[in-house]
Amino acid sequence: MKRYLILLLLMANLGLGVQSFAVMTKDERIKLEDQIDEAYEKEDEEKLLLLITKYVKEFPNNAEYLNRLGVLYDNKENYSEAEKWYLKAIEKGNYNAISNLAYIYFEKGEYEKAIKYYKEYQKIADNTDNYYWIAAAYDELEDYKNAKEWFLKSIKFDKDGYSEERLGIIYKKEGNQKEAEKWYSASLKKGNLWAYDSLAALYISMGDYKTADKWVRKGLEMAKKTNDTELQEELQETLDNIQELR
Repeated sequence: MKRYLILLLLMANLGLGVQSFAVMTKDERIKLEDQIDEAYEKEDEEKLLLLITKYVKEFPNNAEYLNRLGVLYDNKENYSEAEKWYLKAIEKGNYNAISNLAYIYFEKGEYEKAIKYYKEYQKIADNTDNYYWIAAAYDELEDYKNAKEWFLKSIKFDKDGYSEERLGIIYKKEGNQKEAEKWYSASLKKGNLWAYDSLAALYISMGDYKTADKWVRKGLEMAKKTNDTELQEELQETLDNIQELR
């Protein structure tokens, strides 16, 4: 997600205000912007924080750089500072900051606010990536009707199968094992190996340990092939759980 936020900076920004009372000369401004570009190339976020902070002090109406400052604090997980700068950027007309702000609220667990700002952004630019986050926010609020609606929208654009898996999880919560299995299987077809663990958990909840064991072992085999150690650990834990339950 950090990369997603940084990419937003590279998109066309609207409302790039210019501070009319800046002390900095034109040449000094160009030099500072060049230094900022160089710091981006080197991915030196500490230097970027210093340079962009300096920039917005000189040009506090520049919405693009206000958003950039928000992204830097966001990447550092300093959400209170990121929120402050995103709000300033929005006030000056940077609409990418609306989506960035929505993600912060999601990370903070303020799901109603996240939905509000994601939907506000969707009125300006239909970003299909946000379908997933709107759905996930509704899911966290246990509003499964709206969550399913938005995950179904997300599926059309989700290449990794995460939306299908989340749909399966919702149906499992609702006690609809058949639909849960359907969406977990759809997730697997898109290459989401974590769906193996979800399928195993589904069959464990049904008391079918033999089928659960089968899915876990398939998942372990695939996880080893892809060197996914995190998934291997998760599946091994599930397998140990099955053996204890038998």
